[in-house]
Amino acid sequence: MSNDTDPAAGSGGEFSAKPLASTPSPFASPLSPEELITLNDEIAGMAKAGVPLDQGLAALASEIGWGRLRTVTQALADDLRAGFTLPQAIERQKGRVPAYYAALLSAGARSGRIGEVLATLTTYARSLTDFRVNVVNAIIYPAMIVVIGVGLLIFVGMAVLPAYVKVFADFKMRVPFATVVVLFLARNAVWIFLPPIVIFVLAVAVERWWLRRTVEGRILWARTIYSLPLVGTLFRSARLAAFVDLLAILVEQKVPLHEAILLAGQASSDPLLAEGTLRVERRLSQGMPLGVALREERLVPDLVVWMIGFGEKQNTLGPSLRHVAGMYRRHSDIRASLIRTLLPPLLIFVVGSTLGMLFALGVFAPMLALLDGLSGGGK
Repeated sequence: MSNDTDPAAGSGGEFSAKPLASTPSPFASPLSPEELITLNDEIAGMAKAGVPLDQGLAALASEIGWGRLRTVTQALADDLRAGFTLPQAIERQKGRVPAYYAALLSAGARSGRIGEVLATLTTYARSLTDFRVNVVNAIIYPAMIVVIGVGLLIFVGMAVLPAYVKVFADFKMRVPFATVVVLFLARNAVWIFLPPIVIFVLAVAVERWWLRRTVEGRILWARTIYSLPLVGTLFRSARLAAFVDLLAILVEQKVPLHEAILLAGQASSDPLLAEGTLRVERRLSQGMPLGVALREERLVPDLVVWMIGFGEKQNTLGPSLRHVAGMYRRHSDIRASLIRTLLPPLLIFVVGSTLGMLFALGVFAPMLALLDGLSGGGK
């Protein structure tokens, strides 16, 4: 059965007797934001053009070739052919596709605004991608500066200074202490500079394979990251922006508030928000307003609580959430720009000063000592 008209249409309750496509394992890796954007754009384009989604997605899967996106696309095509609606097919890919995606498609189908929902999802996914690009751009240049500085130190110590040592030995002169230090750093660079890298990699591995296995571990890691100057605030602001932005989308699509807060929390990469929204949802189910529940749980800053509470009273919760999300996004952009602006010059100064001092003490000072010794000034 093909879905020719409504991309969310299906066969009602008959699909229980139809063949089922495979569902992802609990260990399935999720689509990246870039892959989610690609899938969403293709679905939106097919829906707009009136292309049957089961046939269109099957053709798309054959073009992709391999990878997670192909697996998800083929599974969606198989489920649509089996009679599932698009939201149902998306929901069956839980673990590969975010849970909020199916909920939003269902809300869009109910409101008849499926095209608008798909466009909003693309905007949201692109905002996540932009954040990742900002973080990478803020870190990669300073990292390259440090690597180049260490490489220069090793080169001087291994290729230049040994000639000085040989000359000093030939003339039976004492090698300056600074030269000895530089030589030691260069000859033992692997043991001096490799352990910090190994420790960092191990810390990331522990975080991914041990801390992430427990709620307490995820929260501990998040608190550690947030305590870092500049970088911690950047991550916290970006995660809050994504959380509030998704909550705004869900509210605007008429998803029940207690369900929307759970979906936004589950989709968030912030474990503090993910756990806090569970308690907020229980308070909402008891009839407590969202602003009051957020204030009770101290989940977001007081300014955000006040703006959300005001939006609830004025029946403008969606726009209020959008405003809060935009505010946090601007905060994260400013901090990312600050890191990109300040960190590279600071590292250039530190690395340049260190290398300059080592060159002066390790290269030029022994040269002067050697000339002085040859001229007899050292007698």
